[in-house]
Amino acid sequence: MSAKQTTKPKRTPEDYYKEPVPVMLIKDNNRYKEDVTVTVNGINYQIQRGVSVMVPRCVALVLERSHQQELEAQEYLESLKR
Repeated sequence: MSAKQTTKPKRTPEDYYKEPVPVMLIKDNNRYKEDVTVTVNGINYQIQRGVSVMVPRCVALVLERSHQQELEAQEYLESLKR
């Protein structure tokens, strides 16, 4: 007898980027109070602040990169003040 082999279906990069992941954006009553709109490949996603929502990984990556750019810009502005 031969053992049955189970094969996993191949995951494509598209599958990875479409996979839903949780995201929660901070909310306050000042600067961070409005929903955030993210556009990826012509598709708009409106993300509510203050609650955990499931979004495609590509949207989460855009939000993460945007946050990183904000931090770098803030560091640059601080370096100019010195």
